[in-house]
Amino acid sequence: MASKVLLTIFLLVCVGACHGDTNSNICTGDCPEYELLCSTPEYDVRRLKSALWVSTTVSHLSLSQASGRARKRLHDYFGGANAERRKISFTAPTVTQTREPSGSPVREVTVAMPLPEEMRKNVPKPTDPRVVIDLVPETIMYVKKFEGRSPRVGFVADLEARNFFKTLYNNKETFHGTDGYYYVAQYDSSTDSHDHRVHNEIWVFSTNERTYKWLEFDDLTERALPACLRNHTGPMVWEKMDQSDIPLLTREQCSTTYCEAPKKCPKVEIKEVKGIDDKSIVLKQYKGLRTSVYVPPTCYYDTALHASTGPLLESGVTPRELAMSVTVVMEKREELDGKNSCQKFFKVLLASGGGKENTEDTELEVDNNGYKVPETVKALHHGRVTNTAEPTSYSKCFGGNAYYEPNTITTTAKMLMDRLREKKKCFLGDHISIVEFHPQSRLFDRHNEINIDADLACSDQEDRPSFTFHLPVSKDYSRPEVRPTFDDQCVTHECSNQTIGLRLQNNLKIIEYAPGSWFYSESPSKSCSNQEAFYKAMIPFLSYLNGKNEDNLKIEMPRPLYAHVDIGDHKCDEVVTVSSWVPEKFSNSPPKPIDDKVSFGPVTKRRWFQSLMKGEYDPAAMKQHLVEMMEELDKLKPFGLEYSPDDIWLGAYDDPDKEERLFEFVIEQKIPDADRKDGSSEDAGDGEEEAESNLTETSDERVTLPLPEGCSKDVCPTVYVTKNHSNYMELLVSKYVGVCYQRKLCGPPETSGRKLLFPLPQYFNGDNSENKKLDNSVILMNARIYSAEEEEKGIGPCEREYQACARLPDDYLDKDIPKPNGEGLAIHKDPNPHEVFGISVKGRDSWTLLSEGTRALMTALDEANVEYDKTWVKAFSYDKPFANTKDKTTYIFFPKKTGEEEEDKAES
Repeated sequence: MASKVLLTIFLLVCVGACHGDTNSNICTGDCPEYELLCSTPEYDVRRLKSALWVSTTVSHLSLSQASGRARKRLHDYFGGANAERRKISFTAPTVTQTREPSGSPVREVTVAMPLPEEMRKNVPKPTDPRVVIDLVPETIMYVKKFEGRSPRVGFVADLEARNFFKTLYNNKETFHGTDGYYYVAQYDSSTDSHDHRVHNEIWVFSTNERTYKWLEFDDLTERALPACLRNHTGPMVWEKMDQSDIPLLTREQCSTTYCEAPKKCPKVEIKEVKGIDDKSIVLKQYKGLRTSVYVPPTCYYDTALHASTGPLLESGVTPRELAMSVTVVMEKREELDGKNSCQKFFKVLLASGGGKENTEDTELEVDNNGYKVPETVKALHHGRVTNTAEPTSYSKCFGGNAYYEPNTITTTAKMLMDRLREKKKCFLGDHISIVEFHPQSRLFDRHNEINIDADLACSDQEDRPSFTFHLPVSKDYSRPEVRPTFDDQCVTHECSNQTIGLRLQNNLKIIEYAPGSWFYSESPSKSCSNQEAFYKAMIPFLSYLNGKNEDNLKIEMPRPLYAHVDIGDHKCDEVVTVSSWVPEKFSNSPPKPIDDKVSFGPVTKRRWFQSLMKGEYDPAAMKQHLVEMMEELDKLKPFGLEYSPDDIWLGAYDDPDKEERLFEFVIEQKIPDADRKDGSSEDAGDGEEEAESNLTETSDERVTLPLPEGCSKDVCPTVYVTKNHSNYMELLVSKYVGVCYQRKLCGPPETSGRKLLFPLPQYFNGDNSENKKLDNSVILMNARIYSAEEEEKGIGPCEREYQACARLPDDYLDKDIPKPNGEGLAIHKDPNPHEVFGISVKGRDSWTLLSEGTRALMTALDEANVEYDKTWVKAFSYDKPFANTKDKTTYIFFPKKTGEEEEDKAES
């Protein structure tokens, strides 16, 4: 499979000794293959190729002592301490993986060396169980060079790493934090024993395929790449090592240091399994476990990971404190979810310690019409998230990076189940849990586990299907081509306004079109082919756009242009309808058609499944794409996701003479009437009027913003629009009582902002003076605005202030509020309504969206010469709090200046 980054011509490929690179004179013999992607004056950006490495880990007070002991073990392995007593040629570089200790002076140090490429299919097994084989997948690293005279790694490496982290932060690079892993790569560059110079490099993890693809899944790839690639690269294509080249990465003994500070590790009681002499198999019982749980609507292991990461991280989980991630793989119960649905279902959990004695679970919901949790998932633990209040599992450890090794996962699971059955142990054999303890930024000696729920009383064995040892992955897992995207289609042209309701696969989404009018043009007569009918439908439509209308106006071709697809066999009675949206310029009063085959119609509140396709116009390829799309949707019926085969449209974005064109298929989502939130019926026609305006009139002639479904006015703030200007609104926010958390954040708000949100769910989940669970609430985000003078003087990276508040029901205005237990939380009461200036912004809520919206609001208010309080900017979104965020409306506002403030200003 081709492996390349689609860059401009400056891409330099380095292979083996890296000819042309500064390393060419110091890396000799077997060296890892890499690409030099780009450089800055301070550091390089490289992509390491997939390779097998051998590594070992030592915990010690001294970095130098630990690395020395680890080197000795590796030298023994290369010298013949392996199952074949084979001497192996030494390779370079020697890489030390570590991070500065937190909470304990003892640090974990791993030393690794690459294995020669010819050994891939026959890797000698180490005789020392502390020496392990690792698969390191393709990884993009920041690389900074420095010189030294000792092969030992010591305090100089810590100093170099601190300075490098600071450089990356100042350059706004994407990396996993200043307290994360760093790597010291060493190449011996001298044979003179009196001048033993060592060429050193500091490596810092940027991204790998797994990280990149979950950001790509959420359309956030701009956050996935180093800065010097962001303006010079198209989508990435990754290469994986062939599964047949990866040795089985089970361990003979398990690590004991896989969960340490700053993680919040759960309490775990570990026991031997009687009758089993394998040290890698134990019985584990967790206590005080806290989990956030998400059931992604997918049939595939890789998609489950990508689809779950965003919602789980946005639910209040702090990655720094996260102890482990768990992917539960469940065998389908055919009698519950049908024969043709997914073979496996998935549940993804992020877990940490710090809970009460029993497991505390927060299950996130997908707030979308029609979605439901499959019956197989509900039946797994009879409606519970875990099998007991204190989950007990049989566990077997393995190494490597689980995402890249589905064969290792299923083989390890089979080995574990076979041993348990052999010893007559009872367990829940219809599912497995894949447990990962390390972030993607850790390359070597990763600790993973296969956990299988124990059934110690042998009382829960009925109706459980046998687990089949196959882990399904999507086509996206090994696709050689780039994912189709809109690129700049909707920058150079005006496109229909779409919002994403739910992402199902990397190229399969549920979308909803913004309210508006659409053109429709129908074939004036029947045809014997779909293509002929399409051309007939285009004639009146093109005539209309070219001025054949009552206003004699020419209208630029809207994008995309849709054609209705009929999958039935109609022989010579084909009639096609083409459609496109009315451009915003004409949306209020489009020119009236002269030809009765051209008409207008409003968009009703319906959702559509969307999949993109890029290439030349090829009817056979398009038909195959549509068939595969419908097959994937058929599998998702247990999630309540069904489609209407009578309402399929093919959209085209490019001119017909373009060789490679962008197309999209959209299929209407079929939603049972009982699940519709807007009260409309599935039988409603295209011409029906909107049921009501987005704003509703109140008795006192003010306009109120609509409350979200299921959120009462006691919990969601009532906001009135008192005056609507062209580019901002005057609003009245109701009285307020809530709990707030204020702090200064270090690092980019996109990552460190979760620290601001995390204490609030804890308070509402019972971490308060009354141990009382309270109704969830809308989050109000506040960010301190600094004056130009303050910005010019300089504000430290850890000095910017933020505040998050969660509203309590209004009845707490008149009664005692449970006091927060968490440090930094405070109660806020304000019995008076507030006048504010605000705007609404559409899209996925993020710090980028809030920053852009804040600038737009300040510009509008400054141009209108209105007085407002610029100290803090405030924002909230109407959605289900503490749940996954979707495309939605966010309101941003500044308080009006009160009379008292104006008087104080006049006096001063």
